[in-house]
Amino acid sequence: MKVVKQHRTGPAGGLAPRGLPAGVSLVELTIAMALMASMAAISMPVFASSIDVGRGRQAAQYVAAQCRGARTDAVARSASSAIVFDQVSGAWRFQRCVDGNGNGVRRADITRGRDSCQPSVSLTALFPGVAIAVDASLPDPDGGPGSADAVRFGASDVASFSSTGTATAGTVYLRSAGGVQFAVRVAGVTGRTRVLQYESSRHQWAEV
Repeated sequence: MKVVKQHRTGPAGGLAPRGLPAGVSLVELTIAMALMASMAAISMPVFASSIDVGRGRQAAQYVAAQCRGARTDAVARSASSAIVFDQVSGAWRFQRCVDGNGNGVRRADITRGRDSCQPSVSLTALFPGVAIAVDASLPDPDGGPGSADAVRFGASDVASFSSTGTATAGTVYLRSAGGVQFAVRVAGVTGRTRVLQYESSRHQWAEV
């Protein structure tokens, strides 16, 4: 008996492509592509927001690492060290300095060359879109009133660390390009440094 092979046929009697369902039309493909484009458009803002938060958090961790490094240096060298903040053309910069004459890190001694400093750093240059800045309407992490001052280490804007591990208590605030606020806090007695993020949905600061 002769066996006759049967073939799947597509529209107009043509052979249906192998591995593809018969009857897929151009309209269906267009709809599928439109759905994919819509999903991509919806996900892009979420993706961009995630990048913004991540960059702000990295910048805050970098500043915190500088503070921890200054404290470690002070203990190891038995000489005070500090993170010195300055405003240059309206933007904040900072540098790590080491006491050179046994009286702590002082601005006058930095000017005279008695205290040595590393080159100053622009946070925005390292982390585009992130700046040392704060929304004055936000309360401080202790629940106190807000302030437009983004560097709060006393009148000198110097976060000092002693050879015994203590520090100048204070906070420096960072803001991402999307307005997400971070704070790097230094405790006075222990010299411990923490990173906080302001959660706008809960109206409070949380450690990250």
